[in-house]
Amino acid sequence: MLIDIHAYVGHWPFRQLRGSTCASLLERMDSRGVTHSCVSNINGIFYKNTQSANEELYDEIGSSPAFRDRMIPFAVINPSYNGWQHDLEVCHESMGMKGIKLYPRYHEYGITDPRCIEAVKMARDRKMPVAFSLRMIDLRQRSWMDVGTDMVLNDIADIVREVPDAAYMVLDTRIPEGTAATTAENTRILRNANLVFDSVRASGVPVIGYNGAGIQDLIDTFGRDKLAFGTETPFVDYVTPFLRLEVYPGDSATKELIWHGNARRILGMA
Repeated sequence: MLIDIHAYVGHWPFRQLRGSTCASLLERMDSRGVTHSCVSNINGIFYKNTQSANEELYDEIGSSPAFRDRMIPFAVINPSYNGWQHDLEVCHESMGMKGIKLYPRYHEYGITDPRCIEAVKMARDRKMPVAFSLRMIDLRQRSWMDVGTDMVLNDIADIVREVPDAAYMVLDTRIPEGTAATTAENTRILRNANLVFDSVRASGVPVIGYNGAGIQDLIDTFGRDKLAFGTETPFVDYVTPFLRLEVYPGDSATKELIWHGNARRILGMA
């Protein structure tokens, strides 16, 4: 089994993306032996009503048994938009969404805003993991209309402190450039949380470098149960995330946890 916890369909308004459909994603999954991918709709970041994007994803996944069997849908929820509670309920109960994604920078609320805390608690009560992307693109290449700041691991520690018993997915994790949990207390909070970081920016070599922390650095800091495979497709080419993990010189048991074991735990898969 090989699970990708970080994939998208939809459109990015500031850059052309190729292969941003379920059909294209399935082709890439088949090419690399990926059995399941967690998928959300990029459009939900930008639509005033994120539920329209969730409905698009639901319809697209529902158009093929292959999509339904192998794609794990995540709903984009905006807790600053009226009626989001009903949207989350519908996504879970009627659409079968397995988790939610929150975008505090794009939807303009603080991560400890009472509405965000309420959304995380509601997802927790439904046993739905809550995913945060520390960033969507490299800010050095952003459009002038895009957001101008990234989230950092200290932000994640803040929401975990408020809701310690939720399940979290932290995507596009980079340790350098201010994204680290800069206090021992925040590192402890993240280490003890039911949480996974994706591997898309983690280098296979055990040193901190341009592409982010080495896999071993993340494991040494947070534990080997905290890293799960992710591709960030279609923002990132589909091969590089595999190469980064392939060259990691860790033992086979740790690699199995990264390839699928930790994702299965956080997703509640048998």
